[in-house]
Amino acid sequence: MRRALSLMLGLTLVFGFGLQAAAAQESGKPAAVTHDLEGKDNCLMCHKTGVMEAPVAPESHADRTSDVCLLCHGEGSPMQTADAGAIPHDLEGKDNCLMCHKTGVMEATKISENHGEVANEQCQLCHTPAG
Repeated sequence: MRRALSLMLGLTLVFGFGLQAAAAQESGKPAAVTHDLEGKDNCLMCHKTGVMEAPVAPESHADRTSDVCLLCHGEGSPMQTADAGAIPHDLEGKDNCLMCHKTGVMEATKISENHGEVANEQCQLCHTPAG
C-alpha cells in the first residue's frame, strides 16, 4: 500500500511537471515551481540525478546554485511575469553589463528595480542578444 502511494505521488509529480513544462515551453518561459517552498530552499536536494523522481536540472544548469533557481522558476519572478528584453547591441568588449546598466551611469537603461542584486553572469540567463 505504501509503495503504491509513493508511486502514485511520484507519477503525479512527474506528470504534473510534464504538463507545466510543455505549457512553459509553448510560452517561451521557464517552468515555474509547482510546489510550496517552505523548508525547501535547497533546490538541488531534490532536483539532481538519483535523488528522487523530481525533474532533474538540465546540464545547462550545472554551475548554477539554488539561489539562482527562483530568478527564473519562482512564481512571480520577472521571468514568469514579464518578457525579458533582447540586448540591442553586440557583446564584443561589452561583457560587463553593470558597467553601463546601473543607477548613476546610463539612467535610460539602468537595471529595473525588480532585479534586486544581480551579477553580470546572470544577465544573459534572461536577456539574449537580438538577431
